[in-house]
Amino acid sequence: MGLTPKTASVKLANGSNGNIQTAQLMAKVARQYSSHPVVRQLALNILLAHNVKANYFKDEALAIARYVKSKIRYVRDINRIETLYSPLTLIDQIKRGVAQADCDDYATLIATLLLSIGHSPFFKIIKYQAGMGPYAHVYVVVNEKNPNEERKFIALDGIIKDKPIGFEIKHAESKLIAI
Repeated sequence: MGLTPKTASVKLANGSNGNIQTAQLMAKVARQYSSHPVVRQLALNILLAHNVKANYFKDEALAIARYVKSKIRYVRDINRIETLYSPLTLIDQIKRGVAQADCDDYATLIATLLLSIGHSPFFKIIKYQAGMGPYAHVYVVVNEKNPNEERKFIALDGIIKDKPIGFEIKHAESKLIAI
């Protein structure tokens, strides 16, 4: 039997401020779980399975994002209720082949795995149209490079199934949230 998810209720602001609060909560969760042995071991296993060379940080980030993308089915949150799975719950669901989550859960797990192996990821929250309501999507970006490459942000968006990791959806506004 899998892990029993813990639940907590947090009052969030409406609109964009609520989105920012959610991303800050995601960052707190990612930092909290990044030192857990199950998280670190999964990250290390992913690197081994993908034959990532030592010090190829971009390749590490891409391998982790591809893994998460391939193991979780995208499903939206409960109508009008923001939910956030703990990384351990998602890892357990992945092991059982039943993982389903939305963009904030994908992003939290990717960030947690990256933190566990020394990366410094950010959450990027975006609006598809300028000035139009709250932020609509979140994903991870990381500023890493392989040897002999220019340093630049790489988008690690797991929910866009028909595009490769690294693809960044067009948007009008964005905000980076440090983790």
